[in-house]
Amino acid sequence: MRLINDYTHYHFIAWKKKGLVMHYEMMFLSFEFLDQDFDYIICLKFDPPLDIFQPDMDELRKSLEAIYEQQLHTFILLTQRKAAPQYQVSMDEYIYSFSCTFVHFRELIRRQNSGIIRKGNLLFELLDTLGNTAINRVLVRQLPTGITEVSSSNHCDVVIPHRGNLAYLKDLLKFLADTENINVYLGADQPMFKELMTIKNQYPYISYYAFSPNPVGPYIIRNWLADQGDADILFFQDSDDISCADRFERLSTYMNNHSIPLCGSHEIKMDYFKRTVQAVRYPKDVVSALKNGPAHALLHPSSAVARGIFYACQKLSEDRIFANDTKFLYYCYFKLDTIQNIDEFLYIRRSHPGSLTTSATTSIGSAVRTALINSWVTDFTLVKRGVLKLEESCLNYCGPKRKFNVKKI
Repeated sequence: MRLINDYTHYHFIAWKKKGLVMHYEMMFLSFEFLDQDFDYIICLKFDPPLDIFQPDMDELRKSLEAIYEQQLHTFILLTQRKAAPQYQVSMDEYIYSFSCTFVHFRELIRRQNSGIIRKGNLLFELLDTLGNTAINRVLVRQLPTGITEVSSSNHCDVVIPHRGNLAYLKDLLKFLADTENINVYLGADQPMFKELMTIKNQYPYISYYAFSPNPVGPYIIRNWLADQGDADILFFQDSDDISCADRFERLSTYMNNHSIPLCGSHEIKMDYFKRTVQAVRYPKDVVSALKNGPAHALLHPSSAVARGIFYACQKLSEDRIFANDTKFLYYCYFKLDTIQNIDEFLYIRRSHPGSLTTSATTSIGSAVRTALINSWVTDFTLVKRGVLKLEESCLNYCGPKRKFNVKKI
């Protein structure tokens, strides 16, 4: 099955397994077919110049059906496969395409404000409400999908500092709930004892800790939580973001199979200012990218690190509540032969008001963050040139500026 070569509007392909396939084109999202009887649905839409893409629909449907046979409660984002950047993060295509079961699609659409979804980005609005549905897994697939490598299971620790919107945290924990072979450690950086007790009753397998006085910052929490675990691989995770269902399995398997001590992935950016969904790609070879200059070549919360390497590289500095992940990456450059990003989308990042990267005093481009980055870039360059010793540079670990307390919940 081929589609007409026009993606200026939405294409919906609904089908019965081993049966009827229907194609609906919509410039305006009216969804007249909601009451019909289908098993699955695909929505395809691409901006120019990607709109010339003609996917093999038979193969695409087969690959999606294989996923749903394993787990029906899955929502899949679809975008086109393209080369990763060589040196620097690349803000790439906006994403509109997705697939899910027809039952879930019907539920999602009926939860929406019809005026909003007709004017805005349909995918963004659906993603933003997944936490209130039966869907508990999110995947991203690049087209053509190719063959997904079968992964072995690896035991991992996941550390999550939390401060901010409780609804985001609840979404994250819901999507982690069915993930196998992970130990989850959560540190609260705000007063929320009652809320944590409620969450603990729902997700008792997670280890909960309360830090004070607030805020102590995410880096103190990450380091402290890392000390509580013992798995060979340590995953980072921000509490307002979402891990794709295959993130831990695919990333840990890739690290083990290729002896990669520090590894991240591409990200899907959910922009709450523009209400858009965007593909953000990172260089595959981070060491090569950093040889070219102090680039933003790895997204820290998307990454995982071998436990021994985390401590050998001095762990994360604790003197500030922001940006110390960049400092850690620059330090690792001088200690590790290889740092990579897997060429897949395994992490969904929310960019929203009130976060450390968007708040006025700590945002990217703010005076204090710019001054910090400039000092690290200067010493990174001097160490690389051999005129400054790493242990004498500002890239070394800095401890916390004040004492803090931790209480297990």
